[in-house]
Amino acid sequence: MNKENIEKVTSFIKSICLNSKYELIDVEHLGGSNKSNIVIFIDKEDGVTLDDCVDFNQLINESGGLDDYIDSSYTLEVSSPGPKRPLKNLSDYIRFEGKKARIKLSAPYEDSSKKVFVGTIEGVMGSKISINDSGKIFDICFDDILKANLDL
Repeated sequence: MNKENIEKVTSFIKSICLNSKYELIDVEHLGGSNKSNIVIFIDKEDGVTLDDCVDFNQLINESGGLDDYIDSSYTLEVSSPGPKRPLKNLSDYIRFEGKKARIKLSAPYEDSSKKVFVGTIEGVMGSKISINDSGKIFDICFDDILKANLDL
């Protein structure tokens, strides 16, 4: 599946989330051109259960149209993001303030060689995320983050 179709699938799933209690975390495409596995990661305020995954799969089926974006045979999987949930938006850092996270930067932090931080999210001020890594507070610019996950 090409990048354009993944973006269309993502947009389709986001439209379903707008009218539900679920939040889209990520869409992954695994497999080749003949058989694909589409994995939809969802979350909600109090966490995702197996029943939530079944319910969201049903919402997708009832909405129809997913087949329009996938040009091969596929298996659809709906999953929770798990304990290593990706942090993709500033709102994620606000929501998980006080939780442990692992943040990888695209370039070293300021004048150091440090690119990976593991510690507690202390807060968000504007576009800066404060993280307590080994007792020292670092203010990281959101735009400098390459990848971040909860580290529960």
